[in-house]
Formats: sequence, structure tokens, C-alpha cells
Amino acid sequence: MERSRQTRAGTAIAATCLLMLTACNDDVTAPADPTVVQTQQGRAKGIVANNVREFLGLPYAAPPTGALRWKAPAPPAVYTASVYDASHLASQCIQGTATAPSGSEDCLYLNVYVPGTASTGTSPALPVLFWIHGGGFILGSGNATDGAALAQKANAIVVTVNYRLNALGFLAHPALAAEDPNGATGDYGIMDQAAAMSWVQKNIAAFGGDPASVTIFGDSAGGHSVYVHLASPGSAGLFARAIPQSGGFSRQQESLQQAEADGVNYAKTWGCTDTTSAACLRSLPAAALLQGNPSAWYATIDGKVLPASTSVAFANGQYNRVPVMSGFTQNEGTFFVSAAFDAQGHPVTATGYAAAIQGFLGVSGTDTAALYPVGQYASPSAALATIAGDRLFVCDELQDGDNLAKYSPAVYMYRFSDPAPYSVNSLISSLPPVNLDYGAFHSSDLDYWWQLIPTPTANQATLSDAMTAALAAFAHSGNPNTGSTVANWPLYTAQTRQTLDFGYPVTNTYDAYTAHQCGFWYGQAPSTGL
Repeated sequence: MERSRQTRAGTAIAATCLLMLTACNDDVTAPADPTVVQTQQGRAKGIVANNVREFLGLPYAAPPTGALRWKAPAPPAVYTASVYDASHLASQCIQGTATAPSGSEDCLYLNVYVPGTASTGTSPALPVLFWIHGGGFILGSGNATDGAALAQKANAIVVTVNYRLNALGFLAHPALAAEDPNGATGDYGIMDQAAAMSWVQKNIAAFGGDPASVTIFGDSAGGHSVYVHLASPGSAGLFARAIPQSGGFSRQQESLQQAEADGVNYAKTWGCTDTTSAACLRSLPAAALLQGNPSAWYATIDGKVLPASTSVAFANGQYNRVPVMSGFTQNEGTFFVSAAFDAQGHPVTATGYAAAIQGFLGVSGTDTAALYPVGQYASPSAALATIAGDRLFVCDELQDGDNLAKYSPAVYMYRFSDPAPYSVNSLISSLPPVNLDYGAFHSSDLDYWWQLIPTPTANQATLSDAMTAALAAFAHSGNPNTGSTVANWPLYTAQTRQTLDFGYPVTNTYDAYTAHQCGFWYGQAPSTGL
């Protein structure tokens, strides 16, 4: 009897303890694994490094292979494993040469870098910096830029993305147009970027990010891409702010008719002559499509992704009107002139100066040489580099800024002018030594924005901090002045054209329009009338 009471008492005590434990568990749950995030495809497990959670190699679209080659990106599949391994980078998109390719056709992946301050369900959610890499649409990868330092410094979630390159990303062909309900072809890489932005809209809240506060930014071809998304109806609502960096070149994109004609010629070099069927094109190994490519690919006015050229869209106000922070480097042209002349062993000569201007830029050599007297520069190559930078980048950026400022909530313009920038593993490292002083060459500002200079000088560290602070402020508020340490950065307008100079020191008095002869270049096609 006593034992029975003890048994009953023990059972009651156990039940009470169980109820107490249950109640306690209702109030105090075990902490969730911060490296596991629930996406629409399933759970993904990343890694933690230096207080940054990294989710690497996340698929944002189905592999664009087989029947999906040269198709709009299809939705990604649900993860087959119970937890997707997001601890390592996925393949870059195929690039290189037909005989020495690198990467894979299965490459539509992105990487997410989450600072330690972010957590799911907290308020406020963090802004998102969505990076589009450059490389002339022929090379590069989102994998090439580690977003951890920027995520920490900017207190923002950083997303880097791969997208289809070369012919796989930008070939226009009548057989491909015939398959599209809109008759569009050629902008597959741009559609990939938009698909990645759409994935961010659907999933970034799970990482602690704010889908309503996405800033797209990119350099060179990435900057060109940002301009295209500004002009693309399909990208409306996918981003709240835009930062095109050194992306103002090729503002009059190729017509669909011309792009298709070019595509037919490329296809012939691959042995595909049928203009009514894409079967031959899809049967080729991906590496074969790297043969006979142009030196760079560009977006096409396909009528779907891009209804009109970016410059016309901005002039007419027919674009996605968001705050814009745009800019250029002081010496945009040095790399390109070196690559075309000096690095080939044929530097520009004084006697061949006017002819080099006309051949390289397609403008009057005589008139332009008079405006840029060769004797005022260290060498004829340096003179041509100055012209190329003004013509292809700076004045295009300013003119687009003039038009964007008419309609956008805010536009800010900058120049980067460190005369001897950090340049390890940069563009110029791919060229043999030359006598040309590269100065603040094309893309030399990237490591400053991203906090990626490993051992900066005191000046470089101060400048990098100022640039990142402005970038972070813009991502958080749409105003680079908010909470940043830079000189007061005025709004850019066509009347004032005030440009912030990221140099030593940072100042807001730089007259870029006059310094870069933009009065002359605004009068040259295709700028005339915009």
C-alpha cells in the first residue's frame, strides 16, 4: 500500500515536472542554429567567419542547360537534401577560350553575406547591397569579391551573383527570337540578374534583410547592367536604389535587328547556319561558343528586357525612378589605351595621334586633337587615354546624370582620384609593364568601396572608410550624407553638375563637366539631342 502510494506520487511528480518543463520550453526555446536559414527552396546551412554568416552557392534559378540554354531563367528546384550545403562557392559561369575554358554552364548561383547584427524577424531589417560584377560580359564572377568586410562595415547584407556571360548570356539570333512569345533575344544575362533580384525579394527576409531596401550596384559591365535595370520594365520593384559605377559607356545599345545579324555571323563560325532552328546551337559544347567572340558583349534593345536604349529612356523619363549614386574614376581610359596600343608594343605616336583618335573612338581626329593638344600630356598615349576616358565614360555619366536628375528622387555624382591606387590583382595586373601612368584607372576604386585593401596606407584607409561610409549611408537611406564622414555631398543637377571628389582630400567642388571637355562631347553623336 505504501509502495503503491509512492508509485502514484512519483508518477504525479513526474507528470508535474513534465508539465513544468513543457511550460518552460514555451518561454525559453533552445537557440536556433544561426547558420541555417529557411528559403523557399528549403533549408540552407552556411558558415560563420569573423562574425559574418556566409551562405555560398545558393541556386537562384534552374541550370540553364539543355533545352533551357538561351531561355529566360527558370525557377530553382526545391533542395533535394534535408539541408542544402551553403558552405562553399559554386562554379562561375563559363568563360575563357574554346581551348582553355573555365567555369560551367550550370552557374546561376548567388552568395549572401550577413553581418552579426542581423537576425531573422528582428526590426529593423537590414538593407541589402546587391552586387553585379563587371568584366565586359565576357569574364568575372560574383565569387571573385568577398562581401564579408563590406557587410560588416556597412551593416548591410551583401549579395553577389553569377550570371550568364559571352554568347550564352548575350547572343541574339532569329531562331531564338522565334521561340520567345515577345520575339525577344539577346539579354539572357540581364534576365539572370533580374531573376537573382527576384530571389532576393522572396527570400532575403529570412536572412534578416529588408526586401524593400535593396540597392543594386556594379562596376563597368556591372554598372552598365545597373543602367539597363533602371531602363527595364521587368526590373521595376526589384530594387529601391541604384549605384552604376563606371558604367556609362555604350548608352545607345544595339538594335535587335543588328544584334541578330551579328548573332547569325557568330553562329556561322560555330558551324550553325540554320537561322530558323536553334537545334545546332544547343547541340554545341558550351566551350565551343567561346570561339570567335567579340572583345565585349552588350545588352540589346530586344523590346522586352530593354524597350529603348538606356540614354533615350533616361532622357524621356521612361525608367524606374529611384535614387541614383553614379560615378567614374579620373583616368578611365588608361587601361583601354594601354591594352590596345602600348601593351601591344605599339604606343601612340605624335605623328599618328589624330589618326589614332579617329580609329579608336570614331570621332574627328583633327578636331579632337586640337582640343587635346598632344604636347600637354606626358605622351601621345596619355593624351589618347584622356580623350578615351572623357568620351567613353565621364561625359556619358554626366549626361545620363543630367537626365536622371530631372525625374529621379535624388542623383549624386562622384569622381575617384587616388593618383596611385592600390592595384594588386586589378585590371592592369593583366597587362605587361608599360611606360603609361595608369593613374586612377578603370575599376581601381573597387577595393576602396569594399574594404579589401589588405595593408592600406593611412591615406588609403581614410579614403576607403569615407567611401564605404557614403555607400552604406546611401544603402540605408538613399542619401550618402546620412551618418557618413564625407564632405557635404550635394545633389547633382543639370544646372549645377556638382560632383564629389573621392581624393586627398575629399571635396565637393570638382567641376567635372569643364575638366573633361563635356561641352564638346555633348555635341558628338550619340550624345547630341539627349
